[in-house]
Amino acid sequence: MSALYFKVPRQEGESVRSEIWTLPHFYEPVHFHEECQLTYILESEGILFIGNQIDRFASDELYLIGKYLPHVFRNDDIYFKEKGKSKARAISIFFSSEILQNIIKEIPESLFMNKLLENSAFGIRVTKDEALKIKKQLVKLVKLTGFSRVMMLLTILNKISLSSSSELLSKKMHIPLAQEHRLKLNKVFEYAMSHYREKITLEEVAALINYSPTAFCRFFKQHTLKTFSQFIIEIRISNACRLLDEGLSNVSEACYSTGHGNISNFHRHFKSMVGTTPLMYKKSIKPSDSDN
Repeated sequence: MSALYFKVPRQEGESVRSEIWTLPHFYEPVHFHEECQLTYILESEGILFIGNQIDRFASDELYLIGKYLPHVFRNDDIYFKEKGKSKARAISIFFSSEILQNIIKEIPESLFMNKLLENSAFGIRVTKDEALKIKKQLVKLVKLTGFSRVMMLLTILNKISLSSSSELLSKKMHIPLAQEHRLKLNKVFEYAMSHYREKITLEEVAALINYSPTAFCRFFKQHTLKTFSQFIIEIRISNACRLLDEGLSNVSEACYSTGHGNISNFHRHFKSMVGTTPLMYKKSIKPSDSDN
């Protein structure tokens, strides 16, 4: 997956920047920046693209994203269609991992925090229960200034580093791409997100960036570590999970409305990616539900 460079607008003399986002939807292009990013989702849901992985994000989840790691919190379609009815709200903290590591490198007790900052290169998700324990400290950090803000950030990172309820998201450390490749892959990504409900052929997507289908397959696999068909399947299954989460669709509707050609392939891909069948997934959300 590719990304656009984004410059975080830190003020002079500011090593830790805090922002509260209240938007119709989050910043849409896949992007990366020089700073680490700690983001608490206050209110929102959608698909998270991070490194070479695709997953879903939801309210009251906390993410630590390392420097130069491509990512985007891509809200579900409802945030774009029904303007004003759904809000995307989050607290985001941006900071230099090098500055913090220089502060704590000689402190033996900071071993786990150093490891946390190193692992941020893969992206880290803190589970909901643990994230809720940290929420008040993040809200407090936003109100602090100067070194008090830095100290609060160190306290939060230390708490995350000692927690057993976090997971690495990306399976491979990202190596920044040349700008030409970033622009091409970003074009493919945007097209896939807009047309995943439809049949997408290799010919049409390769033509977007003036490649032959064979050259495109080689190019995409080289830079994303997966085939284009795998990429599309992940997008479709992630959106199917959303529909089942919302309880507005049965399994058949979730299958065909996300671009799957038949129910058999949908079941196979769903179980491979999620670890259970669509029906069992739906029942695990609302045990009293029945499905077709």
